[in-house]
Amino acid sequence: MKIKVCGITRIEEALALYKEGVNYIGFIFYPASKRYVLNSLTLEQIKSIQMPGVLKVGVFVNEPMDEVISTATAAGLDMVQLHGDETPNYCKEMANHYPVIKAFRVSETDDVTYKISEFMEEVDYLLFDTASSVYGGSGISFDWTKLANATKQKPYFLSGGIGPNDISKITSFVKSDAAGNCFAVDVNSQFETAPGQKNITLLQSFIPTIKAL
Repeated sequence: MKIKVCGITRIEEALALYKEGVNYIGFIFYPASKRYVLNSLTLEQIKSIQMPGVLKVGVFVNEPMDEVISTATAAGLDMVQLHGDETPNYCKEMANHYPVIKAFRVSETDDVTYKISEFMEEVDYLLFDTASSVYGGSGISFDWTKLANATKQKPYFLSGGIGPNDISKITSFVKSDAAGNCFAVDVNSQFETAPGQKNITLLQSFIPTIKAL
C-alpha cells in the first residue's frame, strides 16, 4: 500500500515526509482552500523540492487546462489531481500532458460504478473522497463498501477523513473483496495541527504501518 500526504505548504515538512517513505506529496492549487500552497510557497520553491522516488501531485479544481499545464510545468509537478467537475474529455486531453488522478466525491446515494464509468478510459488513477458542499477534503469519512464492484480495473486512492485511529479499519478494508484496486491511502486534515501544518509525529507511525499492508 502506498501513501499520499496532501495539503503540504512547507518545504521542511515535505522533506521530513520524504525521509519517512511517503510515495506522493500533494500541493493544493485551489485558491479557496485553507491549504492553498501559493499562499506559502512560490512555484520556484515547489520546483526546488527534490525527493527522489516521490511524486509531486498538484491538486486543481475547475481550472482552465492551459493554466494547469503552465502551473504544473513551473512547479515541476509529476502528476495532476483533478478535484472539480472536469469532464471526461478534459481529463483525456490533460492525460496527454501529465498523468491524471480524477477525484470523485461519494455521497450516501451515489452509484459509484455509474459515476466513474465515463472516466475509466481517460484517466490514470481514481481517487474517492467524501461528498461535501465545498470542493476539497471535508475531514469526514464515507462508506467504503460503496466502492465494491466499482473499482476492479483502475487503481485508486482511498481518501476522505482518514486519521491515525483508522489503521484497523483500513487493514480490514484493503484485505476485503470490496477494496478492488485500492493501492494508496490519501491523508490530510486528520494529521494536522492547523490547516497546512502537518503533525509529522503522527505520520511517522502511520506511514510504515500502512505501507506494510
